[in-house]
Amino acid sequence: MKKLLTLLVMMVAALSVQAQDTYVVAGTESLLGVNWDGSAEANKMTTSDDGVTYVLTKTGVKLRKSTAYEFKIVKNGSEWIGDSNGNNLTYTPDADGEYTVTFTFTVASQEVQVDATKTGEATFAEQTWTVAGVPAICGTEWDPTNTDNDMTSTDGINYTLVKNDLVLEAGINYEFKVVADHSWNENYPSNNYVLKVEENGQYKVTFTFNKETKEVGAEAVKTDNAEITDKVWTIAGVKELMGSEWDKDDTNNDMTDMQDGTFQLVKKDVTLEAGKEYEFKVLSNHDWTENYGDNGNNAKMSVDADGLYDVTFVWNPESKELSVTAKTAATAIKSLKNTNVNTPMYNLQGQRVQTGFRGIVIMNGRKVIVK
Repeated sequence: MKKLLTLLVMMVAALSVQAQDTYVVAGTESLLGVNWDGSAEANKMTTSDDGVTYVLTKTGVKLRKSTAYEFKIVKNGSEWIGDSNGNNLTYTPDADGEYTVTFTFTVASQEVQVDATKTGEATFAEQTWTVAGVPAICGTEWDPTNTDNDMTSTDGINYTLVKNDLVLEAGINYEFKVVADHSWNENYPSNNYVLKVEENGQYKVTFTFNKETKEVGAEAVKTDNAEITDKVWTIAGVKELMGSEWDKDDTNNDMTDMQDGTFQLVKKDVTLEAGKEYEFKVLSNHDWTENYGDNGNNAKMSVDADGLYDVTFVWNPESKELSVTAKTAATAIKSLKNTNVNTPMYNLQGQRVQTGFRGIVIMNGRKVIVK
């Protein structure tokens, strides 16, 4: 009995070790050696106090003065932990140099501390600064490698890029960032810069960036009138709801102009689970430049019962109102509590299932839920 008890204790201890959470520091390549890799073994944190705190130390890290190096803590390869608002954490050195950087994460408080000690000097090549953003102002979609959007400087500090003949629409958020060396490793500002104009028209836009202060700016000057063409509105969201995963180009999810100021899309026979939140947005012209959800966040919908639904999306471009309703599909699903039946049952892939199966099945040509 004593041996059995000892074996059980050892098994429990082994399971406890196996169940311990893992934490990895992920961020910019220049800080961590790889670019935003939440599973990098080299950046896995260790604990010496039974999981109270976790630590990672990186040596020989070359960092630039006044550059905000971004990172997050990744729990178990999937949960990304940033600041209290969910944004990236940052570390900004006071001088160019080679550093030893130590990250400390306190699990209970979710606090992160960064300690950096300069261990030597470091030299850096002159950086290239590029504007990357939405296609309406950049020609390509968030492409840091597009050399057509490289900025120029006459003093090595202030950089500019001028784009002519851009057709812009009043009230639309045209977002962009300034990136270093054609990579997302270093980019400003931390949140996207938003350019807006008050009138539809053709514009000359001047982008500005100060490499010392990291200040980003943009000035739009109207040069001519321009006609804004009719828009195609599309719903994009999770695959379970839309049939494709956040696919802005999926024409199956284009909305129909109802000729009353609204657009509509109906998705029929959508299998939805009770209580689960399904996220989506509406966007124009198969482009994320202009998109709407719930106050800038993804819109969400849920249902009270498992089943097949006809889901109707309605969008009003004028009021920016997006609504969704879900009604039990015409091919209504009934519930079977007793699965002890002789009638053959098939899953939605047409494969026969046996008694005891739980979920949506086809019986006698009808869809039912077996509970």
